[in-house]
Amino acid sequence: MTKNEQISYQADPDIEEKVNELAGSDRKVRGWMAFLILVMAIVMSLYHLYTAGFGLLPGVGTRTHMIIHLTFGLALVFLIFPIKRGLGQTKIVWYDFFIALIAIFVGYYLYSNQTSNSILTGRMTLTDMIIGIVLLALVLEATRRVVGKPLVIISSLFIAYFFLGHYLNPPFRHTRADFENFIYEMTYTSSGIFGTPLSVSAVYVFIFILFGAILEATGAGKMFIDLALRAFGKYKGGPAKAAVVASGMLGSISGSSVANAVTTGTFTIPLMKKVGFKPQVAGGIEVAASSSGQLLPPIMGAAAFLMIEYTPYSYGEIIRSAAIPAILSYIAILFMVHFEASKHNIKGLPKEMLVSARKTMIQHGYLILPIIILVYFLVKGNTVPNAAFFSIVILLTLAVFTHRMREKMGVGLLIAAIVGGFAYGMHFVLDWNIEIAVMVALGIFVSLFVILLQKQFKVEAAPIRFGVRELFSGFEMAARNSLTVVVACATAGVLIGVINLTGLTAKLPIIIVNFAGDNLYLALVFTLIACLILGLGLPTTATYVILAAMVAPALVQMGVPIMAAHLFVLYYGILADDTPPINLPAYAVSGIANSEPIRTGIQGFKFDSGALLLPFVFATNTVILLLPENAGLYSWPVVAQNIFTAVLGIIAFVVFIQNFFLVKLRFYERILALVTALVFIHGSWMTDVAGMVLLVLLVAIQLLRKKKEDVHVQLSIT
Repeated sequence: MTKNEQISYQADPDIEEKVNELAGSDRKVRGWMAFLILVMAIVMSLYHLYTAGFGLLPGVGTRTHMIIHLTFGLALVFLIFPIKRGLGQTKIVWYDFFIALIAIFVGYYLYSNQTSNSILTGRMTLTDMIIGIVLLALVLEATRRVVGKPLVIISSLFIAYFFLGHYLNPPFRHTRADFENFIYEMTYTSSGIFGTPLSVSAVYVFIFILFGAILEATGAGKMFIDLALRAFGKYKGGPAKAAVVASGMLGSISGSSVANAVTTGTFTIPLMKKVGFKPQVAGGIEVAASSSGQLLPPIMGAAAFLMIEYTPYSYGEIIRSAAIPAILSYIAILFMVHFEASKHNIKGLPKEMLVSARKTMIQHGYLILPIIILVYFLVKGNTVPNAAFFSIVILLTLAVFTHRMREKMGVGLLIAAIVGGFAYGMHFVLDWNIEIAVMVALGIFVSLFVILLQKQFKVEAAPIRFGVRELFSGFEMAARNSLTVVVACATAGVLIGVINLTGLTAKLPIIIVNFAGDNLYLALVFTLIACLILGLGLPTTATYVILAAMVAPALVQMGVPIMAAHLFVLYYGILADDTPPINLPAYAVSGIANSEPIRTGIQGFKFDSGALLLPFVFATNTVILLLPENAGLYSWPVVAQNIFTAVLGIIAFVVFIQNFFLVKLRFYERILALVTALVFIHGSWMTDVAGMVLLVLLVAIQLLRKKKEDVHVQLSIT
């Protein structure tokens, strides 16, 4: 790439295939088998799109909705994911067809018999028992294929605990083991598979995975990357900083850290390597940036919707509290990148190689509107699925008509008038929400405005075409991306069921509190370790559900506010996604970076550790969480002061990790940086003053050493 060349982004046409392979599926089918999967995925997406916009179908209750959701998920898992990787299958083998049919039959049985007398009274027939056992086996096998062995092993240990708990000593001892009761509770009540996690997956998570898949199909990834490169590309380590910002924006709406890493990493990793970052470092930066997006509002992956169910807070209150910590975590990653670039003298890209921000906004800026619409409806008070539905409506309208009216203005306007009139007419005929017609009309108006703007400034249309093929591809990708969440939430329901049935819900907080000796900081350290261990190899949704049930209550019992406790376990649950040796995003990007996966994973954990101490800050001093119960308690200057000192603490800890500030640290300087970071945790004015004094001392030492080194270099040159 020459200096006069302008960077151009081209989406990797094999992204979907790469994501599936890295998630455990290397089955590549063609022909009617591929068409079957496509049709099932599209129907699954359309079903969830309909329920988000118009509510459940007549006669379909919440439990039936979960049954349909899980049945689709299980059937698709066995059609897409082979029994093990490395078989090189080019067709769906007969036994997977058979298992998929069994999954559909089990779903039909559950749907047909959910109001039978045997199920309602808990006196299962032999058939009920067999169906329950088969369902449990299907869920665990699907989880093994999609998520991997760790979650299945953890589930098996919990199931074993249910049946063997009477052999243990107090406080873990229980006498509730009963096989028939276990099957009934796990498969026919809301205590097991069809519990809160699967309900969240069916009602909230899928529709946002669909929103993210369609948004990516329209070229939003290109817009995020181009804007981030324009803002940061010319600075020291610019492509890496751009990767952090772009991956953060995409990661918030993406339901998969693997998909996010591959989507943005395909473009950003080669650029990072080009300016001088080592392959494993480039991959690690992408891993950290892609995973941490799950803490970033407004969508936060799937975590915010799970928190709605496990805490007394609304969606708006959750994203408000998560906003500052999420931004601070990305500031930490940016500082990590900056010091890495400074350490190795890595420059940015020439300004001439960067795409014009004005051109990018004229080409793609309209894709920001659906996100704004989403936030608007959420703030307005619409239900979460409803807000996502309206956002998808305007997104599809923009994507379709921006391209169609540019090609054929007259025909495009005619079709737009028909579609707009139809949407408005359905408001009167079928009582559709008037917002649907308004979103269609607004989308058409903005599309026309964008086209006129492009012609006025002589900017070519966005290179990514959006038609029926791209729409179906988005629907299929959404269904595929959802499978990890579907099976993980179903299995997490089993874990939560065992915890509740055996009484661990009440025992665990007491055990943790007693073990920590009423020392909050010690309890927080134990929680951090538990999060990293339990989260190894698990998707964030499953990790959070387990931790929310097992660990968060202990923190609450020790005086940590509910929001702070749940954000604490969520943060470290996300960090666990980057923890080697089981680190799927690292395996995803290592192929792009041509680096070793474990070393890439270590770098990912390193770059995500810049804000490692941040949850300790907001768990002990909740000012930056802007808690609803603290409304009016703290003035904005106090909030700003706490944010400022949190940033200083992050800088000190990043300096400690990177072993570099202005020049490479000496041993005593590194210890000084660590002590400075630890002092900033407490949050009182005395510790803040002490921390600032220590930081000033560190800066002074570094300035003197750098001045001496610069003089030495000058003398050696002369």
